[in-house]
Amino acid sequence: MITAISCQRTEEPAAPSNNPEVQFFNLKVGSRWVYKTYSNSDFTAPNNPYFFTGRIDSVSIVGTVTVQGFTFAKERTKIIEPNSNMNGQVIYNYLRVNSKGHLVCYPTLENVTVTETGGHVRHPGKDFDYNYSSEVKTGPEVIGNLFYKLEKNKSISVEGAQYVASPYEGKFTPVPTQANLLPKTQEISYTSGLGKVRKSAIKFLAKHFWKPV
Repeated sequence: MITAISCQRTEEPAAPSNNPEVQFFNLKVGSRWVYKTYSNSDFTAPNNPYFFTGRIDSVSIVGTVTVQGFTFAKERTKIIEPNSNMNGQVIYNYLRVNSKGHLVCYPTLENVTVTETGGHVRHPGKDFDYNYSSEVKTGPEVIGNLFYKLEKNKSISVEGAQYVASPYEGKFTPVPTQANLLPKTQEISYTSGLGKVRKSAIKFLAKHFWKPV
């Protein structure tokens, strides 16, 4: 299980958007965040302490792109992780807020049909009616289910700073045949006008063992 913790800064003031949802997610060109990744590798010990893995992601909104009539914020992520083959890797994603107020993401806009409600939902904004469910598999075997839903705002601590955040939570429930696994919750939390302040995720790799995704 991992938690990515962030600090945010904006290099230069940008003209404010009239769209309150875009303001909520802070998709202004020039916005920058730094995320540190922490890990708790033992799934069977819920109170096991987290440790810093050495990975730091530098994320910024570097421009806008219009494709098929839709305008996206171009998000650049540079990974700093010494002694890893991912060190120095740069990843681009394309973000927009759709008509439902959801923040959606496309990893590429090449050879993709873009629609108003298409793309991966990173966060549903203020839409408490939205939910998403999926099976969790290791190979062909289903080991549990994830159910995502927006929860009420809560105060969270991020490296000593307090934020009022909107958590989009995914609750993992193991299937009855996986009695060795425990229910877990992962989340992605945004603070209005600031952007993503914390993300936690789980990934099953082997029996009794969880590590960063």
